[in-house]
Amino acid sequence: MLIGIDASKAVKQFKTGTETYSIELIKALSKIDSKNQYLLYAPTPIDKKLPNLKPNFHAKILPFGKFWTQIRFSWEMLLHKPDILFIPAHTLPLFFPKKSVITIHDLGFKHYPELYPPADLLYHNWAANHSIKRGFHILTDSEFTKKDILENYVIDPSKISVVWLGYDVSLFRPSQNKSSNKPYIFYVGRLEEKKNIVGMIKAYAILRQEKKIKHQFILAGRPGYGYEKIKAEINALPKDIQKDIVELGYINQEEYVKYLKNADILFFCTFFEGFGLPLIEAMASGIPVVASNTTCIPEICGKAAQLANPKNPFEMAATLSKVINDEGLKRSLISKGIVRASLFSWEKTAQKTLTILQNL
Repeated sequence: MLIGIDASKAVKQFKTGTETYSIELIKALSKIDSKNQYLLYAPTPIDKKLPNLKPNFHAKILPFGKFWTQIRFSWEMLLHKPDILFIPAHTLPLFFPKKSVITIHDLGFKHYPELYPPADLLYHNWAANHSIKRGFHILTDSEFTKKDILENYVIDPSKISVVWLGYDVSLFRPSQNKSSNKPYIFYVGRLEEKKNIVGMIKAYAILRQEKKIKHQFILAGRPGYGYEKIKAEINALPKDIQKDIVELGYINQEEYVKYLKNADILFFCTFFEGFGLPLIEAMASGIPVVASNTTCIPEICGKAAQLANPKNPFEMAATLSKVINDEGLKRSLISKGIVRASLFSWEKTAQKTLTILQNL
C-alpha cells in the first residue's frame, strides 16, 4: 500500500505544535512500519528535518510559492494519487484520493474569531468546511475536539477518531540538577492574543504585587497576532516587574528543553487548545503545570496539573502562588505529572494512526 503524506508542515523553518506533530509522527511511523510504502510531499527538501528514515520512505519535492496545497499539491493529486492520503494539518487539497485522512487539531477560530487576522479566519473556515465535509476520515488530538466538530458540523461520529499526541521520551525526562540563578515561571508558544498572554501577564503582576513572589516570568515564542496589546500590557507595569518579564523570542528545541527543565512552573493558561504539547512535555520533565480549566486541558492533564479560569487573573495568580508556596502540592504535581506523561508517546500516536489508515 502506498501512503502519501503532506509533509509541507514538517519542512517549515519555525516549529509550533502542528509542525512538531508532522515531524514526530513521520519519524515514529518510520520506526514501526517497514511494510507499507510512504511518499512524503513537500515544497522543499526534507532531509534536514527528517533524516534517517527507513528505505520505504521516499520524498517527492514539489517546488512552488504561495497556495502550494491548493495549486501544486492538488495538481500532483490529480495526476498521481496514492492509495491513501494523510494530511497532518487541517487542509485537504482540491483534488485528492477517495481515502483521504485529515487531522483537525482544533476549532479555535470558531470560538474566538476576533482573535484571528481576517484573512486567516476566512481561510480556516473554508479549510475546515472543505476537509470535514469531503475527507474520508478525520483524526483529532482530543475527545474535546471531536465533540467540538460534532457540535459545529454535520458529520457521522464514526468518521472521527481521537489520537492523542506524544512527546520525545529521550528529551523530556526529570532532571535533578537545575542551573537557573533565579526561579522563574515559564510559558512557551506564540505570543499572540488568542494564547491569553495579556491575561497571564496580569496574573503575574498580581503575583508580584499582592503575593510578594519574586519569580521571573520567561516567555518563549515568536510574536503573533495582537502582539502590540501584549507589549502595551508589559509597558504599563512598574519597572521592577517589567524587567523580570523576559521575552526570548523563538528558541530551538535544545534551548526549549533547557528552559523547561529549569523552570519552577509551566504557566499555560491559554484560551483554547486542541491538545497542548507543552503540557505533557512539562509533566514528563517533572515540572509542575498551572493551566486553563477549559477546552481539552482537563482531558490531557487529568489530575496532574493545577487548573484555573484563564479569564480570571486573580484566580490564575492564586493558583500560581499556591503551587510556589506549597512544597507538598508541588511534589505531588511532579509525581502525578510523570505518571500522567507515561500515557503518551509518539510511538503510540503512530501505531494508532497506522491502524486507522490500514483499516479504511
